Amino acid sequence: MDFEFEDFVIREVGHENRKMQTSKKVNNVSTEVTIFKVKGFDLSFDLLYCRGENGDVWVVAEKIESLSKHLHRAQRTRMSIENYKEKQYCRLWQEVKKDEDWSRTKKSLPLSELGKYSKNPLRQSFSELGAKLGTLEELVSETNQNRKQYALLFPAQEVKIPLCAYLLTRISPLI
Repeated sequence: MDFEFEDFVIREVGHENRKMQTSKKVNNVSTEVTIFKVKGFDLSFDLLYCRGENGDVWVVAEKIESLSKHLHRAQRTRMSIENYKEKQYCRLWQEVKKDEDWSRTKKSLPLSELGKYSKNPLRQSFSELGAKLGTLEELVSETNQNRKQYALLFPAQEVKIPLCAYLLTRISPLI
C-alpha cells in the first residue's frame, strides 16, 4: 500500500515478526509488524503498524532522520488501536513541544487545536478516509472522565486511518 497524506509520502516496504513492548507497556510480545517508509518535510522515518499476539494493536515510529530536536520523541509515543463492536478506534492525543528538545502528550485538546497541523478540516480529512471523528462518548459510549477526548472510529483492520492519525497527532506537531 502506497499513499500520500498531507505532505507525507507513505510507502509500505515490508513485514517482520518482532518481540516488542506494546502500547500498553506489555514487554516481549511476539508482534507482526508492517513497515511503512515515510518521507516529507525534510525528514524520513519508518512508521510501524503493529499487531501483538496478545491482541494489542498500535502504531509507532522508528529510525527517524530529521533536523527537528523534538521528533526523536515520536519513537516513544505509541498510538493504541482499540476494538469497539465490529469496528476499531484510536484516541487523538497530541504531542506538544516542551522545552528545547522534549515533548509531552496532551490528551484533552479542543478540535481546533488538534486540527491546526492539517491542511483541511479534520472531520473532512478523516471522513474522506472512511472514519468518524467525535468524542469517546459519542463514538464508543464512554462514560468515564475520558469521555470528552477526541477519537476516530473506523472499520476493523483498517490501516491507513490510524497511520494518518499518528502522522497528524504525533509527528506533525514535533516538526
